[in-house]
Amino acid sequence: MAASYSSFLTTQYYSPVFNTALFDGPFRIYFSQSYESVALKIYHLLQTQDLGIWTEYKKWSEKTKKHAFILIYPSEQDLAIAFDGDRVSSLMSRLWEEGLILGFANPHADESFAGIYQNILTQLKNFIGAEKTNLNLEF
Repeated sequence: MAASYSSFLTTQYYSPVFNTALFDGPFRIYFSQSYESVALKIYHLLQTQDLGIWTEYKKWSEKTKKHAFILIYPSEQDLAIAFDGDRVSSLMSRLWEEGLILGFANPHADESFAGIYQNILTQLKNFIGAEKTNLNLEF
């Protein structure tokens, strides 16, 4: 099933604070406009520093019509609400029928961003590795 904007709006992960999004290839990054710099930094790093991940996800998305959703919430409370009040970690991850959902609260320092970005990469690598195995596909 192809991920669509309207289907995402009906999930528990959507928040009304998401008034801006970046859609490019396999990635859907949702955020409040005030967190645009964080979203653009993630986007830029994925396309430059981690192009191999981008390329693998692009091939996966073309084959499956699914996407990776990266959600930047304003606070840990918003993050906890979206993820059923689970104990919040720095990066929350869920599988969804239309792809992978990664959510985190906006980092307030560069050191926090570096850690969150590394967690995002780890989750992306783990997911795409499992998808390759489960789907018996080569990307």
